[in-house]
Amino acid sequence: MDEPVVVRHPVGPPPLALRLAAILAVPLVLYALVAIGQKAVANYQLNQQADALRAEITSLRSENVNLQQQIETARTDTAIETIAREQLGLIKPGDHPVVVISSQTQSAPPPAQVAPPSAPKPTWRQWWDYLFG
Repeated sequence: MDEPVVVRHPVGPPPLALRLAAILAVPLVLYALVAIGQKAVANYQLNQQADALRAEITSLRSENVNLQQQIETARTDTAIETIAREQLGLIKPGDHPVVVISSQTQSAPPPAQVAPPSAPKPTWRQWWDYLFG
C-alpha cells in the first residue's frame, strides 16, 4: 500500500503575478488589433488609388495613341493642302479664287424707343416703398 500521497491545495484566486500579466496582456492585444485594422484600411485605400491610377494611365495611353495617329494624318500632303485652303485661305498657283457675296443686305434693327425720364419720387415715398413694399 505504498501509494503516493496526493496533496490537494484549495482552489482559490490566481496568484498576483498571473493577474498582473492578464491586466497587461489585454490592452496590448487590443492595441495590436486596432493597429492591424488601421493598417488594413490604409492598405485598402492605397490599392483603390493604385487601381484608379492604372485606369487613368490606360486611358491616357489610348489618348496618346489617338493623338499620334492624328499627327501622322495631319502630316500628309492632302491634310496640309486642306488646312491651307480652308483655314488659311491659300490657293494653288493657277486656281481662281471665288468670293461669295450675299445679295441680301442686312438692315440694322430699328432703334429702341427710349421712354422719357419720370420725375423722381420724394424721399419719404422712396422710404415708404422700401419699407412697406
